[in-house]
Amino acid sequence: MVENIVAAMHDTIEGLSWMGAETKKKALEKLSALNTKIGYPDRWKDYSSIRLSRDSFWKNQEAAVRWNVIDDDWNLIGKRTDRGRWGMTPPTSNAYYSDLLNEIVFPAAILQPPAFDLSAADAINYGSIGVVIGHEISHGFDDQGAKFDAQGRLKNWWTPEDGKRFEEKTACVARQFDGYFIEPNIHHNGMLVLGESIGDLAGAKIAYLAFQKAKAKHPAPTLNGFTPDQQFFIAWGQFRADAIRPETQRKMVQGDPHPIAKYRVIGPLSNLPAFAETFGCKKDSAMVRAAGERCEVW
Repeated sequence: MVENIVAAMHDTIEGLSWMGAETKKKALEKLSALNTKIGYPDRWKDYSSIRLSRDSFWKNQEAAVRWNVIDDDWNLIGKRTDRGRWGMTPPTSNAYYSDLLNEIVFPAAILQPPAFDLSAADAINYGSIGVVIGHEISHGFDDQGAKFDAQGRLKNWWTPEDGKRFEEKTACVARQFDGYFIEPNIHHNGMLVLGESIGDLAGAKIAYLAFQKAKAKHPAPTLNGFTPDQQFFIAWGQFRADAIRPETQRKMVQGDPHPIAKYRVIGPLSNLPAFAETFGCKKDSAMVRAAGERCEVW
């Protein structure tokens, strides 16, 4: 799946009409240097030196923090970068992209239903963990990741013209999310959620394109009356779905770089012509953004 999604990102970059050849070359170099970590590290951390007891919760906390800071983090000072090191533990249900290491990481805990299921149809897996994979890849090319080069150095690899076009395209996404209200007078801050929203938009697009590659090799079945492409988009909605209190939503829009789940589904998919075509949406549908308002970065 990762190989197919990276290939889809490669095709997307090569096909961009707004990016010049010089910047494309740098973008493809960065993509080709991307490192992938899946499941668990090759070398496990050794916690055996931590002394724990049932006598004091505070002392256990202190021992754990001391090990993390002094024995683990400080031990890295003056040494070569350890590219095998993980920033998350395997039982953490999450994923991340590292600007400094140019790597995507998927701990074992997220590689289970509803994100990933070996027994599920390709459409379901590409529509759930596939979009997450695409999302993390896209972080290397979002409003912040685009400032780092293939080796993880803070370096401008954009021509001035392409950089300006990129800012114009990302501004479209920021405006879109500025317009998403969780209740009257309270809406998302488009600039705050810009990186995650670019990741969701590009992630959904390239995961869909990667699914088309997979489908060409292994024809996908219609399930419960839903076509494979419909299953793909439904899977993203089911994976992202949550129940969230109004109080939590108010807190999120003030400081969380992630939009609430509802708009992580509605936002990117309303920009994708493939979604509208798959479900036969009319031009004036709420899930179809007008041609002049449709956002596309990658």
